[in-house]
Amino acid sequence: MKSEKLNSRKTPLYEAHRKLGARMVLFSGWSMPVQYESIVKEHEAVRSNAGVFDISHMGEFLLKGKDVIPFLQYIMINDLQLLEVSKGQYSCMCYENGTVVDDLFYYEEQEDFFRMIVNAGNIEKDFKWLNKHIKDYDVNVQDVSTERCRLAFQGPKTDDLLQPLLDINLSKLNRFYFKHCNLNDIPLFIARTGYTGESGFEISFDNQYSEEIWNSLIKTGASPAGLGARDSLRLEACYSLYGHEISDKITPIEAGLSWLAKPKEGIEYLGKQILMKQKSEGTERTLVGLNLLDKGIIRENYKLFKEGNEIGYVTSGGFSPTLKKTIGLGLVKNQFKEVGTELEIEIRGKKLEGIIVSTPFYRNV
Repeated sequence: MKSEKLNSRKTPLYEAHRKLGARMVLFSGWSMPVQYESIVKEHEAVRSNAGVFDISHMGEFLLKGKDVIPFLQYIMINDLQLLEVSKGQYSCMCYENGTVVDDLFYYEEQEDFFRMIVNAGNIEKDFKWLNKHIKDYDVNVQDVSTERCRLAFQGPKTDDLLQPLLDINLSKLNRFYFKHCNLNDIPLFIARTGYTGESGFEISFDNQYSEEIWNSLIKTGASPAGLGARDSLRLEACYSLYGHEISDKITPIEAGLSWLAKPKEGIEYLGKQILMKQKSEGTERTLVGLNLLDKGIIRENYKLFKEGNEIGYVTSGGFSPTLKKTIGLGLVKNQFKEVGTELEIEIRGKKLEGIIVSTPFYRNV
């Protein structure tokens, strides 16, 4: 994340973040709040109470047409037969070689209508990728990213705080399911999904209501939270970040997401042959959890060594406010993947002692 630029894109809540004293940075071309008061305090608020994140920089597509399900079966590695109307699913879109175009969520509104949420830095790429592969499928893809505001409301107290504001019973909304409802007569799309390792919701609505909805959630007692806390929370939960744990150079199998790649008997999909081969035969490298035994902070792209030989690199790292220590994820050669393996992490020219540990670092959902 770099310093904010004048020509960066701004979410509908840009001025609201400024009023709250947020430190703004450039992220995937967007001017985004990295923190308000303190990354650690925002992180702890989400773990103990509730936090509100502006995720309007992410993309939102609407896919409609009688062939939308067979089309998504071809373009996604997960199996849509596990879906039903009112349910969402996490998946990856892969290239033929098994590496990742993007990881995303899609929600079945109707059998011929899906809503899709994609990563901010991949909006244009994903839109082109989807349209490139429509071919003879009866499907239309509409990009409504800039027309709607998206918020994540995350933490163990979110149900209690949000329920009084809505006209639906949240206790009836199970994980990965969604509903359409109203807050102050404003129509919302609300899904029980998130990226923090806590219970909570992701919400989408028309831009014109951005500050009204944002303020309503803040008034519940939830803390505004920025990208810094979002990253430390997802790292503790070991959720993949595009460009780090998965990318156009890393497959879902290497990244520990083999459960996503379904066999889908009788259905061919992009990347299937490579992914099924990797699932059955294994890969040359594997994503592992890392702890630093010496003092320091693990950061992305730090090299990993075993007895002086380079064996991999760090994909993500940082301080864990929950565990009070530095943690990381790294890709290592398969023979070194076992929990308990000691290794060296090169930090600023020095090789410090580290160890491979089990993941996730934190689990609550």
